[in-house]
Amino acid sequence: MRVTSEITTVCVNEKYPAPVVQKATKKYFTTLKRRSRLQTNNKLPDARKKQRRLQRKHHKLQNRKVALSGSTTLTQEQKEKFSAILQIEYMSSEESAEESGEDEHMGERLKVLLIHTLPWRNQSVNEMFQSLDRKTARKRTPRAAEMCRKRVPWGAEPSSPYGTTAKPPPSCPAWAKVSDC
Repeated sequence: MRVTSEITTVCVNEKYPAPVVQKATKKYFTTLKRRSRLQTNNKLPDARKKQRRLQRKHHKLQNRKVALSGSTTLTQEQKEKFSAILQIEYMSSEESAEESGEDEHMGERLKVLLIHTLPWRNQSVNEMFQSLDRKTARKRTPRAAEMCRKRVPWGAEPSSPYGTTAKPPPSCPAWAKVSDC
């Protein structure tokens, strides 16, 4: 607690009030402790993979929300309908992998993202999400598009331990899921 009060004394100003500095300091030391515990147990690489996967889902969700709100082809009712399922539980996971081809410039294997489509998601929802992803991709600058990893659909039987969710979330509307779920 002494360190926190010393940091608060030094860092507090109009831009960073005391509660903000205290929260940031606590978060910093909590993260250090967590990282140390993970390193001790040799679980840091797995935790980083899990965090990257979760971050990709959140990024995908934010991009889709922006694309939906800026869409001019959808009616207001359609936007409201699809905004109800724009939640993290409805996002398919993406797993990092290497493609068999090689990069011409570097002579190394290309990294790709394998998309694990949710089996319970309705085809119309999948098509809407793909449409929103295309809208997002069109708005990227050429440099940003070049930096994006290629996304490849994964087969129906993913071998990853982080595969697809077998059941839809409880709040899933009937129109968003396949009829046999």
